[in-house]
Amino acid sequence: MADTVIVLCRLPSGIRLDLHDLASLSERTQATAPIMAPPQARSSILLNGIRQDPFYHPAENRLLGRAGRTTVPTDFWKAWLEQNRQSDLITRKIIFAENTPARADNAMTELAKERTGLEGADSTTLTDGVTPMQTAA
Repeated sequence: MADTVIVLCRLPSGIRLDLHDLASLSERTQATAPIMAPPQARSSILLNGIRQDPFYHPAENRLLGRAGRTTVPTDFWKAWLEQNRQSDLITRKIIFAENTPARADNAMTELAKERTGLEGADSTTLTDGVTPMQTAA
């Protein structure tokens, strides 16, 4: 088994994955006085977003079919996935992992037309009741 996996992130700017100690988080919830300091992550990894995809170009801003790729230790990914299995990021395939670059390419080919909801509106089609702005000549 490989020591690393390729994590694909379909968010435009990427995201930071934090791995927390669940026992300390549980203690925080049971404390009698509120703990105002944020919980400290045991470890973190910053995932590349779509804008780091080699085929992304800012002029066209095409997000569909693109993903940032980050090499992540397998142990970290498995632990993070266990803590976040029910997250929309996982269930909607916004973030997912593949073992090889070829499998990552194949996965993105399969997802090329699946919208995440983060893509911009299509400027060529307008919603009912919306008309283009008229400019004075």
